[in-house]
Amino acid sequence: MANTDGVFFGPAGWSYADWRGNVYPEPLPPRFNHLAFLAGQFDFVEVNTSFYRIPALTLTQGWVDKTAAYPDFRFWIKLHQSFTHERKLEKSMIHGFHDCLQPLAACGKLAGILAQFPYSFHFNPGALAYLEDLAGHFAAYPLAVEFRHQGWLEDEVLAFFRSNGLIWTNIDQPLISQSLGLTAQVTARETAYLRLHGRNYQDWFSGQGRDARYNYSYSAAELGRLGTVVARLKEQAKKVFVSGNNHYKGSAVKNLLQLKEILLKRAQGGREN
Repeated sequence: MANTDGVFFGPAGWSYADWRGNVYPEPLPPRFNHLAFLAGQFDFVEVNTSFYRIPALTLTQGWVDKTAAYPDFRFWIKLHQSFTHERKLEKSMIHGFHDCLQPLAACGKLAGILAQFPYSFHFNPGALAYLEDLAGHFAAYPLAVEFRHQGWLEDEVLAFFRSNGLIWTNIDQPLISQSLGLTAQVTARETAYLRLHGRNYQDWFSGQGRDARYNYSYSAAELGRLGTVVARLKEQAKKVFVSGNNHYKGSAVKNLLQLKEILLKRAQGGREN
């Protein structure tokens, strides 16, 4: 998929049963290649499975092979939850994670690593020190860091990101209590990141599960405003990655394609419907 003037689009994950009939064909053809199907429409994908378990080399090599027809297609690999939710830096886990990246890095398909911290991870000196240690262990690759608590939006933190070459992950999420609001921060001139989680206020903290939490489809007006945020990011960075995590029943795929169309029309001076 051709990018839109340095703006790259991709969904968060690709293995969802509820995408059948919404994103993927139903029934699926024999030996259907889910990754190749997405690579024909998008620029990258976020890998979710690495959050739950470190992928085997055979698995990451398989991703390379399945997208071989799309040499520009990239992967953002989510850090294992032991690093972000348990805040442990065990040597075996660090080495294992580095090893699984090699097939992707060797062929230029690794866009970077995404560290997704939970809402419960609050800004304080100890947390910042942990982040510095974590970044040091993965300094060989672009590292995007996502916070969900607004306490991290401090000049000290942004300065730390800039001095360490970390990528601030801008997010759109339901604004509940001390949730971090939508920003347009760029801390690494090369790369900006925007993740769209949806705005499902009712189920965000309900404990109903992943599908309920990310069950949201953006309206045309909301996408138009998000397009303005993307433009602000592009003014500051060479590349902007826009990820859709509102994955339930393929809303992320639909909304990303709609957002791309909005940006194309603006670039061409056309009217948005």
